[in-house]
Amino acid sequence: MTGYSARGYDCAATIQDVYVSAHDEFGVDPNFWVRYFTPSPAADIFSNDAEDECVAAWDSGGHYIGCVSAPPQGDLSGSSGTGQSDAQSFAASMLSAYYAVVPLDLPSDNALVCWLDQEYSTSLSLPYLEGWAGYIANYNFAGLGTYPLYPGVYCTPAAPYPNCSIFAEASGLDVPSDVWTPEPEYCDPLADPPGVYEAQECSTYTSSKVPSNLWQYAEQGACGWSAAVDLDVSSPSWNYDNYCFVIVSEP
Repeated sequence: MTGYSARGYDCAATIQDVYVSAHDEFGVDPNFWVRYFTPSPAADIFSNDAEDECVAAWDSGGHYIGCVSAPPQGDLSGSSGTGQSDAQSFAASMLSAYYAVVPLDLPSDNALVCWLDQEYSTSLSLPYLEGWAGYIANYNFAGLGTYPLYPGVYCTPAAPYPNCSIFAEASGLDVPSDVWTPEPEYCDPLADPPGVYEAQECSTYTSSKVPSNLWQYAEQGACGWSAAVDLDVSSPSWNYDNYCFVIVSEP
């Protein structure tokens, strides 16, 4: 599989704080930004300053906002109730941003992928996943009755800690729709994506068939890069822009 369909940044700081330094270092005009929503105690929260972030995203040329939540990592091995509580906070944070910025809209195909951040050394339990993913998938966003939220997980499929193996045990709406993986790490001095899309896949290590449709191919701190952003590409057959909030006009 060659190529990619879209390229963008993810960052824990606000877009307005990182875009200039990111562009200076990488030279990438992003299609999208992935930003953190509650609960993410180690990051700036998008919904706390959603309008200014949307202005900065618009000015960058990246008119799509992806959504990720990074709860305290100990939560992820916990109960269904803990998963549901974290998902409830995530959904409320996304809804707050949606209401705060008039031109911030749901994707045209009504499928907003919502990422759960599972770091390498973190274990995921089936009860937590069921509580978290079930709440996200069944959330009546803005009372629209269209249920546009789709659970996805940021994780390393090859990690020895449970993630893909848990997806294989889940069923129905509790199975994540997509994986976003930081592996393999790719180093290029010009920050160009590789010619072959080779994101690490769950199916290589477990019976889970959840596809890795987003690849964080270059991370802050790797290869000497210092800008406070990571670089991402989406798979050739899956344009990530279609699964993000879209800023439909200048905020």
